[in-house]
Amino acid sequence: MDEVRVKAFRALKPPCVELSQVALRYKGKKATGKDLIKALEDLQETLRAVIKQANTLDSKLAEYVFFPLSHIFRDTKDLPIRAVELALQCLQILVAHGWQSQLSPDLGKQLLILLTFLAGGSATDAKVKDINEELGSAAFDCLATLFEASRDPFLGDNIIQSHDVPILGHAVAVMLDGITDGPSAKVRLAALAALNNMISGIADDEALKNVFPGIVSSLTKVLSSKNGAKPSYRVLTASLATLTKILCKVISDDEAGESSEAQADAVAFIEAKEDGESSWATATAGQVRMALANILPLRYHERPEVRAAFFKLCVSVIEQCRKSLSQSIPMLTDTLIVLCSQASEIETANIFTLNGILAADASLLEIVKSSLHDWIVALPRVMQSNDDTRKRKALEQISTSFRVLQNQDIRLDTLNDSMAVNLRASVTAAIQDSSKAIRPVPESSLEVTQLLQFRSRSLSFTPVLFNESSSRIAMTGLQKLAEQLKALPTSISLQQGIVNVNALRSTSGDEQLASLWLSLQLLNDASVDASAVDQYLNLPPEYDAHEQLLDEVYSFSLDVLAKSTFEDEDRWRLQALALETVAIQARNQKYDFRPELVDALYPILERLGSNNAALQQHAMTCLNIVSNSCDYPDSASLIVDNADYLANAVALKLNTFDISPEAPQVLVMMIRLCGSALIPYLDDLVESVFSILACYHGYPKLVESLFSVLNAIVEEVAKSSTPLIEANSENNRPRAYQPTGIADLASILHTNLEQTTRPLSQLAPSPPEPTLDQDEEQSSSPPRPSSPPPAPLSKTDTLITSITSLTPSHLTTPSPALRLGILTLLTSALPILTSNTDNFLPIAATLWPVTSIRLYDSKENEPSTTLAAANALSILCKCAGDFLASRVEDDWDQVCKSYRRVEKEMKEESRTQSKVKGKENEIAKASTGRGMRWKAWNAVVGLLLVTVRDVGVTSEIEDGIFEMLGWLAFEREDVRDVLEMLNADTLWLIEEKARGEVLVKPHTLEGVHFRDVKL
Repeated sequence: MDEVRVKAFRALKPPCVELSQVALRYKGKKATGKDLIKALEDLQETLRAVIKQANTLDSKLAEYVFFPLSHIFRDTKDLPIRAVELALQCLQILVAHGWQSQLSPDLGKQLLILLTFLAGGSATDAKVKDINEELGSAAFDCLATLFEASRDPFLGDNIIQSHDVPILGHAVAVMLDGITDGPSAKVRLAALAALNNMISGIADDEALKNVFPGIVSSLTKVLSSKNGAKPSYRVLTASLATLTKILCKVISDDEAGESSEAQADAVAFIEAKEDGESSWATATAGQVRMALANILPLRYHERPEVRAAFFKLCVSVIEQCRKSLSQSIPMLTDTLIVLCSQASEIETANIFTLNGILAADASLLEIVKSSLHDWIVALPRVMQSNDDTRKRKALEQISTSFRVLQNQDIRLDTLNDSMAVNLRASVTAAIQDSSKAIRPVPESSLEVTQLLQFRSRSLSFTPVLFNESSSRIAMTGLQKLAEQLKALPTSISLQQGIVNVNALRSTSGDEQLASLWLSLQLLNDASVDASAVDQYLNLPPEYDAHEQLLDEVYSFSLDVLAKSTFEDEDRWRLQALALETVAIQARNQKYDFRPELVDALYPILERLGSNNAALQQHAMTCLNIVSNSCDYPDSASLIVDNADYLANAVALKLNTFDISPEAPQVLVMMIRLCGSALIPYLDDLVESVFSILACYHGYPKLVESLFSVLNAIVEEVAKSSTPLIEANSENNRPRAYQPTGIADLASILHTNLEQTTRPLSQLAPSPPEPTLDQDEEQSSSPPRPSSPPPAPLSKTDTLITSITSLTPSHLTTPSPALRLGILTLLTSALPILTSNTDNFLPIAATLWPVTSIRLYDSKENEPSTTLAAANALSILCKCAGDFLASRVEDDWDQVCKSYRRVEKEMKEESRTQSKVKGKENEIAKASTGRGMRWKAWNAVVGLLLVTVRDVGVTSEIEDGIFEMLGWLAFEREDVRDVLEMLNADTLWLIEEKARGEVLVKPHTLEGVHFRDVKL
């Protein structure tokens, strides 16, 4: 060991000698500050190399090295700051590894005075905030090391000498000044470390009590951020740790007991002398309580390190200062609950620690119960505020309190009534607050196909309350609290207080909405521990309180849904929650819920027809959940399987002439969901629809809603059937034009020649009249087989026939939209009926006059009506064929007038479009526009083409066809094909005329003279 120290001495001697020489030369102004810094860096590097081997430095080597450093400390004001900083770092190494616990009290006091001066100046000179940051940090670090090494020789004395108290007091003042007013976090942390080591090392309780108020006051100032700038979280964490240490050391229950025994006579003397003044401990406890109250906001600090340090302070004070700081225990217990409520960042060990503390002292449980009651009572007022963070904290505190008390098996029966009333009031306040920022509910814009897609994947409801981003925190907290309330052993009694059907029926508005929402949160989980119910409520085995509560809420929800959506439109959120209740009941009962569909299914479907998009989606989700719970493959199967009484429910409304739009909307949605499978059940409903139409045909909106049902029926049947537009035979179709050739002319001439040259006797005699014997033979011969009777119509065909027959009478309606809908209905229905000619042709004869008048009526002059009428007549001609030839011939003049009218309107529209574009185009080229009048003209052109191709026309009509459509043969292939089929020669002639070419006369043949031909 001596060899090691000798080796260390040899290593330290050169830099020490060099430093002494440089310091003396610097004092004589023969060396620069750089030389001095270089010498100190060499000494520091050597010291660090020496201490790498343990126990190398001792007190003698430390004194040897300290000698050249003393030259630096004598003239700190004249030296560079970097030099003083390096000297302090070297001194810190000497104290920590050289003197250690062998530091003499006198040297310790001298070093304390020196370091205190370097850290904060003298008592009358500069303060810490005026000291260089690096120099102050180094001084405080050295102080911390000095206090740690001086526990036995200086601070370790049980009684500090009176002449040493000012030295210690000044050091404490400098450290506190560094903590509160340090220029940086680094200086503050170094000062806190020094103060912490001083508190740990000082053994004289009286001396520590003298500086206790100042320390607590300064730390409180830092922790409460009353000194201006917000300190860093590291400073706060270290300050909390220092405050914890000094509180537990000075006024812990053990220290208070000892001081009261040792100073019993003094306390009695003080009380007698000062007329009953409180003792030091009692007075200090009040001041400490005020200090702790000032730092309570730190329990909501965003850094988990700060909250963890605060948690440790509360635990230490409760465990070690429960008697001496009894006034602060309730406040600190509440703080533990608040800190544990932030479970996302607080370790689970803290919850375990809190449970252990509460288990050790029953009085703390009473404090938690009292705080819980206060928080519950204050919750409605908190929920009315605009501070979302405050709402979240309040809900988390209540939730954590319930969890902690549940872990201690504490019964909360006394809180049930208060909890029920205030929780309901809190939800009401939250709803009212969220309603202030609620956006207007959008009207439903979902197509039926989109609804079906939504149905296929949605089994969870979209929240209808607290759907604003600012309200979701409150909703999450309330739901979490409800989940915890359900887990309590006495949750059934609490649920009975909250789920009060009488209150549900007697309240209104937001209060009723809050009660129903809260009931759903509590009843959503069907798994209730029956043993807990029996234990706490003493119910018979067959009694299920949870199911009874759910049944009561379900009954109330059915009453809500029984009202019309239009009568109760403003309360759509209540209807949405009622749908959620139906879904919960279906999930609980599963297959056994099927009988309930008699009452529940129609209200669900009724909401599918709502104009409110949110309510419509809610109804769709509810329908999915019900079908899934009742073991149906999908919603359509559910409706089809229950179509009998569902149709009866709708028919009951229609038969009673209930003209509200819900029933037609439900029918439409049923048809859309089920498709053609539902159509056979609707024959009686169609009769009821036409009965209402006959009585209320003067109400356009009602009539339109009823025709929407008929349109839906026809469209769904059209989707599932293959229309037989082509004729069963070629007899009802006109034959294509065949030009007469030379062979045909020769055959005709030859036949005529034979008939004129044949004698009269060779002409065929007229057939003889039948004799009696021939009549008997014919009567005795077996009868010819007759054609089989037509197959009877199916239910679907009968229904479509009824709709098609009864609909045309409503074409006289003044509503353009309704006329358009009826014509569209006919267009879709006609192809379905073509399979049975005997049934279809009379319908076609009836439809022609009432439909064609929509095309001929020039007073209406509506392109959309003309377009729909032309399309309907085109389908009618295509399906009926030459059966309509006579009707076309009778109405041909009207058809021509209609064509000329729409052609004129089309050209005017095209000309207007051309002018708007800034150029004039030819009418033929401009006809490529796509305005509504062009579409109407194009539909009439299509009607003429269908008439020629499928109905057939006479020679007189043929000329009109070529006159109207001949010019289009050059532009449209479909027109050319039809005209060529009608008469190719005439088409050729028109084309030649259009080209403007002159036919060349053939050369003169003998005996033949050719006349001039003008095209």
